[in-house]
Amino acid sequence: MTAAAASPSVRFDPPLEDRIGRITISRPDDSVNAINAELVEALADAVRIARAESDSLRGLILVSDKANQWVAGADLKMVIRPTDAKQAEAVVRRFQAVLEELAWLPCTTVAAINGAALGGGLELALACDYRVAADLPSVSLGQPEVNLGLLPAGGGTQRLPRLIGLERALDLILNGRRLNARRARRAGLLDEVVHPTVLERAARQWAARPKRALDRPLAVGLSVRAAIDLAEQTPPGRQLIYRQARKTVLEKTHGHYPAPLEALEAVEIGLEQGMAAGLEAEARAFGELAVSDTAKNLIWLFLATQRQKRNSLSLWERAGVRVPSSPERMAVVGAGFMGAAIAEVGAAAGLTVRVRDMQPEAVARGLASIRQMVDEGVARRRFDPREGRQIMQRVSATTDYSGFGEKDLVIEAVFENLAVKHQVLKDLEAVLSRTAVIASNTSALPIKDIASQATHPERVVGMHFFSPAQRMPLLEVVRPDAAADWAVARAVSVGTKMGKTVIVVADRPGFYTSRVLGVMLNEAAILLGEGARLEDVDGAMTDFGFPVGPFVLYDEVGLEVALHAGETVTRAFGDRVPPASAVQVLVAAGHTGRKSGTGFYRWPRRSRLPGPLRRFVRGPRRVANPAVYDGVPRTSLPKEAIQDRLALLFVNEAVRCLDEGVLQSPTDGDLGAVLGLGFPPFRGGPFHYADSIGTRLAERLRALAAAHGSRYEPAPSIADGRKFFEE
Repeated sequence: MTAAAASPSVRFDPPLEDRIGRITISRPDDSVNAINAELVEALADAVRIARAESDSLRGLILVSDKANQWVAGADLKMVIRPTDAKQAEAVVRRFQAVLEELAWLPCTTVAAINGAALGGGLELALACDYRVAADLPSVSLGQPEVNLGLLPAGGGTQRLPRLIGLERALDLILNGRRLNARRARRAGLLDEVVHPTVLERAARQWAARPKRALDRPLAVGLSVRAAIDLAEQTPPGRQLIYRQARKTVLEKTHGHYPAPLEALEAVEIGLEQGMAAGLEAEARAFGELAVSDTAKNLIWLFLATQRQKRNSLSLWERAGVRVPSSPERMAVVGAGFMGAAIAEVGAAAGLTVRVRDMQPEAVARGLASIRQMVDEGVARRRFDPREGRQIMQRVSATTDYSGFGEKDLVIEAVFENLAVKHQVLKDLEAVLSRTAVIASNTSALPIKDIASQATHPERVVGMHFFSPAQRMPLLEVVRPDAAADWAVARAVSVGTKMGKTVIVVADRPGFYTSRVLGVMLNEAAILLGEGARLEDVDGAMTDFGFPVGPFVLYDEVGLEVALHAGETVTRAFGDRVPPASAVQVLVAAGHTGRKSGTGFYRWPRRSRLPGPLRRFVRGPRRVANPAVYDGVPRTSLPKEAIQDRLALLFVNEAVRCLDEGVLQSPTDGDLGAVLGLGFPPFRGGPFHYADSIGTRLAERLRALAAAHGSRYEPAPSIADGRKFFEE
């Protein structure tokens, strides 16, 4: 019997002597196996062939022909194409129907997973009787749809809770959480984890077993798991879980993200009314969500981030700039928290990294910090233990500049002190090759001032990492007027290799991110001086969608750091950013933020309870520092008024940055604000938010300018009614 090719993307291979057939999934012209309409129809054809061959089939395994990749999820181009809810609903109904056909095949089906099984990829695996995965760091299982404003709609809300239980399934679905192979095995999502070389053999062994019911076996005994299982078997127990999940979602999202609640409802309908009703609910909800502004903004951000990483260097090449060969060797001056984090990210990306600090004790602390970050990465399966050892082998340290002569790029991460940075540059120029780039990790100091005493200022740029550098995805590359194209291109190349989303900004006061954030934080302090309460301001901005309010952020960053950055912006823009006295007064009194215990808030000591107990014992919460309110009577301001004062000023300043050439594009502005500053992702970024308001934005800003001062005068592009993105 010859192989029957259903399509270039899905192939059915007839059974061998063991009577086990195989479906191979491949998109040969693409780097990943993403689910699109063609693949769904090809899969449907393969399943029909398998059904026709059922007399000779004992089992069927599903494999990918791509190394370390299985099925990564839906092709988002397919998701965003529909223009109305019914069209989007029809897309997922077809996918549901094909997976139902797969699930009801008379033979045993097994997913042999060798990479990411996410979204629709996991739903494909869930439609099989068994799931076997290779023990690889590339294996990741999850339902991340809520992160894109969607919900699982290929049966994920129905099959997952039946397989691993309601509580565990809700944790994955509502949080978009992903599990590595071993954790997925412990959760019951996988039946076996095996060495990659025996994956197909193990899958064939499972395919020789009888089909099994979807509902999982229950835990027994007196364990917490057994108690939860028992509760999930009763309607009152499930209702308790639904209520708690709904409460948690609302606390986390403030009602801005409808997808988790829709997913929760689909799960509930399926478990209480049957799977057919649940599939109906998830398809209907998907259709409505797919055409919502929230989903469109979140998907746009995701795709823009991917494009930015893919195109960052090709933009330079198209402009005729010779992009230096891929850098392999970098150094970091300063082994403090930020320097150590930058070094870890570089080494994890495959660069050899030399770390320098003045004192042996500082070097030792820096290496210990890098080791701790690597150990955390191994624990979280970012990389395996062998890769962790290799990362540490790529890091070396020194108290002088030995070994710096061979480096392609050096990142200076010392104190925000111009004299110290001048000395570091002088030392570096004495030992570096002429083609090495020097980058300063400053958040506010002008790069031209840092490079003012350099012999070769053309190779000095800024690389503004965000803290913690090992987690924050954004890198702001700062281009001073004197910088050569090749130097900027090398900084972009290093940042891209380190896995960062890179935006290139002009060397103007505050660059982009520090400027727009500084303007908003300064206005929050002005509101405080006018009598607003800390809690009202912070609450209004978290309700708007920021992860934390401005005064919590002040305390987390440190008031001394914020004061320094604020003074830079105030000096540059004068009356448009009038100095607020609150930060100066607190710093003078020794209230410098969370690290000191007091800033705008009084912060409780961190809990010493073991991690598991912190879930059940609520410790003391932060409270307003009474010193903040001395001498100024408090008044309640409407939430909407606070949001307008701060958010619209943020947007206006972002547009000014575009008008003045600090930003290269509105896309850079949105990515920088969302990835670096926590601007609400569901709003798409300040430029998407401006487009959503339209011409009314200029009117609202003029009204604020009349009431509060000229700093609210609309930026030229807003005044002209410019639209930043086409539909």
